[in-house]
Amino acid sequence: MKSLSRGNPPKCLNTFKHGRDKWCVIFQNNLTDEIWEKLNAMQGDFCAYCECKLHDDNSKRHIEHFIQKDKDSSLTFDWNNLFGSCNTPNRCGKYKDESSQCKEIDLAKVCKPDISDPNKFLLFLNNGKVRPRSDLNNVDSDIAKNTIAVFNLDGDPSLENSRRASIQGEKALAEKYWEMMSDTPSDEFIELLKDELTESLIRVSTKQHSTPLEHLWKYNQGY
Repeated sequence: MKSLSRGNPPKCLNTFKHGRDKWCVIFQNNLTDEIWEKLNAMQGDFCAYCECKLHDDNSKRHIEHFIQKDKDSSLTFDWNNLFGSCNTPNRCGKYKDESSQCKEIDLAKVCKPDISDPNKFLLFLNNGKVRPRSDLNNVDSDIAKNTIAVFNLDGDPSLENSRRASIQGEKALAEKYWEMMSDTPSDEFIELLKDELTESLIRVSTKQHSTPLEHLWKYNQGY
């Protein structure tokens, strides 16, 4: 889960109003792809929550209402309430909407990635798991725990395995970097290592599970 920068809304959303129109008009008017174009521009073709690569097939992904339509219908066509999510039933948007446990969680106390930076709350470990950061105050710790719980970011073995596979592809390089950093290098060599880190962070930023990969390079923590 990473910070997202929301662009301009799809023009089609201005055509409809809550109370008069239902969300199904998007499908009935073949406007799904127009919304996905804007979502992909924001998310880079990855799920907003688990950062798995999204399918091009609309039946294998879904346009997610952060605040569910039945909780606040006024947000049905609100661009700021929409994300692109994978269609996996045991995590992300589907899990948030269908799990009885999640329905008890106040979404105002969950990290919304276009508003708050998930890096402030979450730490991804080298073994594919995710934890609340250890330096949080009580309020932020609750947000971290709620975020992990509501999207089931640490309870789906397939997601954990997917993260771990991505991490394995970078682990040897990152561990070599950390090994050189621990050898008390000269100031000149430190600058070279900083350049290596910067280049590596840029390279992984467009990959699946970019945040776990970023945390591998920046923190290299694992239990």
